[in-house]
Amino acid sequence: MAILGGDSYQWYLYQARQACALANARGQSGVLVKGAAFGVRAATSDKSACRLILKELGPRTVFSLPRAQVDALLKKSQRLDDEALRPDPKAKRLAARLARAEPKDFWSVVAALDWPKSSLDPAYPAIARAALRERLRAAELVRIAKAAARYRRELQKAVERLEKQAGDQLFLGGDDSFYDALAHAVSSGQRAFEAFVRKPESFVKKYNRAPVESENFESCFI
Repeated sequence: MAILGGDSYQWYLYQARQACALANARGQSGVLVKGAAFGVRAATSDKSACRLILKELGPRTVFSLPRAQVDALLKKSQRLDDEALRPDPKAKRLAARLARAEPKDFWSVVAALDWPKSSLDPAYPAIARAALRERLRAAELVRIAKAAARYRRELQKAVERLEKQAGDQLFLGGDDSFYDALAHAVSSGQRAFEAFVRKPESFVKKYNRAPVESENFESCFI
């Protein structure tokens, strides 16, 4: 089943018709939003419980819920057919690229994500989040997220120094737009990022002319 890759248990896939907050014994939490896909199977060790997994969070985040709560949720959810269980072609290609990437090499993971091009598809951020959680350990994701933020701040300082020298605000967007543009510049890869740091005026020119229209790059690590 696509939702869990090669997991040996039999999961059944549903689409939620209402929102539901989730939490598990490990302190992990999530929100089952309306319209989201989720998987359910019986708990082998406790007949009074069920296991639930959010497709967007990947197979390592499994929530154990009382059967009564799951039964109530399923009454307001739609069972998805076998066609919906087939892996998305983009998800398969991304999984293959991530399998070749080196998790300890931040720029290797960035190259595999191909964010500037792929994130133009509104569905891609969720695909990226699921693929990252399936392929990487939680500690690796945390390390990558911290690296993304560190590089973003490095470029931010370079742009702010340029603005200070000019005595004027050069990036014309607001704070949120600036944050998105900086993160997007990081997602462009090591070579492009280092060029922006060396010449922050090129960053200003590029992102003033072409504002970021996709979801913030760092959201795929959350």
